[in-house]
Amino acid sequence: MKEKAGIKQKVPISSERKTISPDIKIAVFNKILPHAAAVILFAIITCLYFSPMIFDNKVLFQSDIVQGKGMAKELSDYRAQMGKEALWTNSMFGGMPAYQITVFYKGNLLQYLDDLLYMGFPHPARLFFLAFLCFYFLMISVGITPWLSIAGAIGYTLSSYDLIIIAAGHNTKMHAIALLPLAVAGIIMLRNGRYVWGGIITAVALSLQIYANHLQITYYLMLLMIVYGIVELIYAIREKDFKRLLISAGVAAIAATFAVLTNLSMLWSTKDYVPSTIRGPSELSSNKQSTGGLDKDYAYQWSYGKMETFTLLIPNFFGGVSGSEASANSQWSKLINSANLPPDQRDSYLKHEPLYWGDQPFTGGPVYVGAIFCLLFILGLFLIRDRWRWWLLTVSVLAIMLSWGRNMMWFSDLFFYYFPGYNKFRVVAMILVLVQFTFPFMGIMVLWKIIRGDFTRQEVIQKLKWSFYIVGGLCLFFALFGTSFFSFTGNSDVRYQSQQEVINALISDRKDALRTDAFRSFVFVLLSASVIWLYVNDRIKKNIFMGGITLLIFIDLFTVGKRYLTADNFTNQNQYNEEFQPTAVDQFILKESSKDYRVLNLASDTWNDSHTSYFHKSVGGYHAAKLRRYQEIIEHQLDRKDLAAKKNLGPNISVLNMLNAKYIIVPSKDQGEQVQPNPGALDNAWFADSIKIVQDADEEMSALNDFNPATTAIIDKRYSSQLSGYNPVDDLTSSIVLEKYEPNDLIYKSTSSKDRVAVFSEIYYQPGWNAYLDGKKTDHFRCNYILRGMRIPGGSHTIEFKFEPASYYVGEKVAYASSVLVLLLLTGAGLREFLKYRTRNRNQT
Repeated sequence: MKEKAGIKQKVPISSERKTISPDIKIAVFNKILPHAAAVILFAIITCLYFSPMIFDNKVLFQSDIVQGKGMAKELSDYRAQMGKEALWTNSMFGGMPAYQITVFYKGNLLQYLDDLLYMGFPHPARLFFLAFLCFYFLMISVGITPWLSIAGAIGYTLSSYDLIIIAAGHNTKMHAIALLPLAVAGIIMLRNGRYVWGGIITAVALSLQIYANHLQITYYLMLLMIVYGIVELIYAIREKDFKRLLISAGVAAIAATFAVLTNLSMLWSTKDYVPSTIRGPSELSSNKQSTGGLDKDYAYQWSYGKMETFTLLIPNFFGGVSGSEASANSQWSKLINSANLPPDQRDSYLKHEPLYWGDQPFTGGPVYVGAIFCLLFILGLFLIRDRWRWWLLTVSVLAIMLSWGRNMMWFSDLFFYYFPGYNKFRVVAMILVLVQFTFPFMGIMVLWKIIRGDFTRQEVIQKLKWSFYIVGGLCLFFALFGTSFFSFTGNSDVRYQSQQEVINALISDRKDALRTDAFRSFVFVLLSASVIWLYVNDRIKKNIFMGGITLLIFIDLFTVGKRYLTADNFTNQNQYNEEFQPTAVDQFILKESSKDYRVLNLASDTWNDSHTSYFHKSVGGYHAAKLRRYQEIIEHQLDRKDLAAKKNLGPNISVLNMLNAKYIIVPSKDQGEQVQPNPGALDNAWFADSIKIVQDADEEMSALNDFNPATTAIIDKRYSSQLSGYNPVDDLTSSIVLEKYEPNDLIYKSTSSKDRVAVFSEIYYQPGWNAYLDGKKTDHFRCNYILRGMRIPGGSHTIEFKFEPASYYVGEKVAYASSVLVLLLLTGAGLREFLKYRTRNRNQT
C-alpha cells in the first residue's frame, strides 16, 4: 500500500519492536556459561564434603555448636515463646548479656542478600559454598579468566583451616572468612575507578562481614586493607595519581560507614559490653594490665611455632591433629593392641593418637594452603613486579610473624600494646587466614600473567626453576633428612614421661607422618611445575594447562581436607539430640524445685561446660567473653587453689549462698555424679541487716573471704551517695520475694517497716539494666562484688528490673534505616545497568 501524500501511515506497535539477534544471544550465552559452570562445580564440591547432610539428612556434629545450644537454650526458648529477643540470659555464669551468644539483629535487612547466595544449601554447607562464590567473584573482578578463578576459589575454600573450623563448629568464623574476599573485591573495584559498584559491593560485603559477628576476622580484614591502602598510597605518590586515590578512599569511607550503621545495634552493644568482660580492664591490683585487653599469656596461648609454619607446605610437618585415628600399621596401634586394655579404652586410644607435637596446647589440624600454591606464591614473587607483589608479600610476612605470638614476643608485643584493638583477641595463630587468602591470590595472578604473555618464555622458565628448587627442594630435604633434625616430642608428652615405649611409638609415627607428607608435597610441586613448563614450551594448550592446574590443586587440597571433615563427622538426628538428654541428676533437680535457683556442677569441667546451662541456671558455663568481675569471682572464690600446696581449696560456700546455688552436683564413683542440696542458698533476694563500705575492688574481694551474705552487704564507696542517711535495722517482719521471672524482666514484692537495703541474687551489669520502684525509675548499685543492691523505703513496694539497652533498641532502628538506603542504592544501580544493557542491545540490532 502506498502512503498517501502528506499523511503518515500508522504502523502497528508490534512491527516496531526489534528482536535480539541470534549472534547477541550466543554472545550472552557464552559469557554466562563459564560462570554457570563455576557455580555448578562449586555446588558439586560442596556436596562431596557434605553429602551425608544433603542426601542422607544427617547432622554435622560440631562440638562448639553443641556447647552453643546449651548456652543459648534459655534465649531460644524465650524467642520462641515471646517472639522477641531476651538480650540477657541467667543460664550461665550467674547471668550475662546475650550479645555474643545468640541475638537476632533484624534491623540489618542486608542479611537476606546473604540468604540468596546460599542457594538452598543447609547450614553450615552454605558457608562453604559462599566462600567459593566470594573468592571467585574477587578473581573475576580483577580480570582473571573464569577457569583460573575457579582454581583460586578452590584454593581459598579448601584450605585445611576452613574444614577444621567447620568440623569444630566455628560457624561465625567461617561465615566471616567466606565473605572476606567479597569485601576486598569492592575495595579493589573502587581503586580501579568503578566507584558506584565498588562502593555498593564494599558496603554490602562489609555489612554482611560484620553481621557474621566474628570481629576478629573483620579485624584481620582491616589489617589486610590497611596494607593495601599503604601500598596504593606509595604508588599514587610515584604516579601522581592522587585524585583517583582520594575519591576511592572517600567512597570506601562512606561504604564502611553504611556497613557500621547497618550493624549499629550489634556493634554498639558489643562496645558497651567489652569493657565489662575479660577483654576489659580489671580493678584488682593483682590483675592490673596497661593494655586494658586480654591477659597476654591467654592471648598468646595458641601461638604458631616458627618451624610449624612449614605446615603451609607440608600438612603433617608437626604431626597434624592432637588426637587422630591411628593407622592399622602404626607403632601406636601395635602398642595399644598389644596392651591388655578393656575394649572401650583400647578403641578410644586408637581413635585419639596424640600425633601433634607443636607449640600450641592442642589443635584440630594444621593450616595447609597447598604445596602447589606455595610454589606459585614463590614464582609470583620472582615474576610479578607490580603493586600486587608488595601488597600480598607484606600481608603474608606480617600474618606469619604475628601468628608466632609468644615465639616472637618483641614483634607481637608491638601490636599487643600499641595497635588499637589487637589485644582484645586471642588465638593469634588465627591470623593465618590472611595467608590462606594471599597465597591463592598471588598464585592465580602469576598464572594469569603467564597466560597473558606478560613475561618472556625464558624468564618464566628460569624463575620456575628457581621456585621449584626452593619449594621442591625443601619438600625433598624434609622427606629425606627431616627426621634427623627434630626431637618429635612436645609439651603434651609429659603425661607419658614414665612410659618410654609410648614416647618411642609416638616419635616413630610422627617421623612417618612428616616423611610421608613431605614426599606427597614434593610430588604435587613436581607435577604442577611440569604442567607450567609444558605450557610455557607450547607442549599443551591453554585450556589443558588451566584444567590440569585446577585439577591438581583440587586433588591436593581435597585429599588433605578429607582428613578433617569425613563421613564420621556426621550423625543422625536422634543421636545428635541425645547430647541434650537430662541426666538422672538433672531430672531430680527439675522435679524437686520449681523456683528459680542456680546449680554448681563440679562433676563436669565447671567453667567450660554448657550442658548444665541447657537445663538449669548455672554457676558455671562456657564462654570466651564472660564478665570480668565474675571471672575474678571464679578465680578468687569459686575455684580457689593453694598453688604452694598444689591443691584445690574448693568454692567459698558464702559466695555460693549469695549466688543462690541451691544444688551442687559432685562426682560419684558408683553413679557418675550425684546431687547435694545446699540449704544455705539465699533465694532470689533478701534484706541485709548491715552494710560494709569498702574503698576499692581489692578490699571488696578480700571482704568476701569471711562474711555472712545473709546479714551483710559489701558495698563499694562509689555508691555511698545512695545510702546517705541510711541506718541499718533488724526487721524480722520485712520480706522480699520474686513474683515474676523473665530473663530480661524481674518483678519483686517487698514489705518492710523502715528503709532496708535489699540484695538481689542477680549479676550487676550497668549498661542496660534499669531499676523501677513502683513504676518509677530509680537507682541501684553493685554489692558483694557482682550482685545488685537497692535501697528500698519502708512500706509495700513493687521493684522491677528491666534490661533495656539503648544500644540494641535505638541501634536496630538506625540499622533498619541504613540498610533500606543501601538496598535502594543497590536497586538503583541494578536498574541503571539493566537500562544500559537494553539500550546497548537495541543499538546492536
